[in-house]
Amino acid sequence: MGPILEPVAQFDHPKMEEVSGLVWGDGVLWAHNDSGNEPQLFALSVDGKVLTPKGIDVEGATLRDWEAVARWDDALYVTELGNNLNAGKNLGVYKIAEPTDPSKSTTVKPERFYPITYPDQTGFPPTDRWEFDCEAAFCWDSKLYVLTKNRPAFRMFVQRDTSNLYSLNLDTLKEKNVLTRVDEVAHLGGWVTGADISSDGNWIAVLCESPVQSLWLFKRPEEGERFFSDSPEVRRFIFQKGGQLESVAFAPVNGEEMLVMVNEEREVFHISMDRFQKVER
Repeated sequence: MGPILEPVAQFDHPKMEEVSGLVWGDGVLWAHNDSGNEPQLFALSVDGKVLTPKGIDVEGATLRDWEAVARWDDALYVTELGNNLNAGKNLGVYKIAEPTDPSKSTTVKPERFYPITYPDQTGFPPTDRWEFDCEAAFCWDSKLYVLTKNRPAFRMFVQRDTSNLYSLNLDTLKEKNVLTRVDEVAHLGGWVTGADISSDGNWIAVLCESPVQSLWLFKRPEEGERFFSDSPEVRRFIFQKGGQLESVAFAPVNGEEMLVMVNEEREVFHISMDRFQKVER
């Protein structure tokens, strides 16, 4: 079932109780908590040092179920897309200018909250399939991409190891925004709880939880948005005892771009890309 993960660090911070989103910014990792916490952003070093101990308050925001954060053109996109019961009608994304000096920032005001809907959701909740919960997002080519966490209808704790990929054009955000479904992926071995794209855009990482913990790497095809179906190369890293992992980000570590993960126990993991094995799909 793969090697047991060994953390490179563990931080003790009372305000960071459940890290559910992580992305590399301008020299720092940006993180946020899950539901039940204050709407705040935290800056971290790659070795888990909290650079903003008090957190940065997101002024006027509501944290119902933040599950992922992505970055594009010096802006952070915090997704309010957690939707365990598939009944949510107030989904969307906060666009926030990335703080230029995190250590001196205490508050940040979002540009605004952009409502988001799924084009293929007709019931709240649907009676046939629950595929409108999202814990994973990344940005590429002026678009926000989100991956769903799928379940059978009315069975919240039953996993489906599939995910649907949707995109949203960030250059044309408006008062109402409908996602575009562009691809899907199956046989992942677990729920999708995190995702990111490498700095050069060549690799998309997908974090999966329960029953099998693993990281996938999909090489992005040269054309189109069928990132999974048309991927020319797929790699996987299976591991054990990573704790509850809901966040992953590509970040530079000692001159090498690695995957950084933070679990709910505040443990920090560094995963080198040479630990992945090529798989046939």
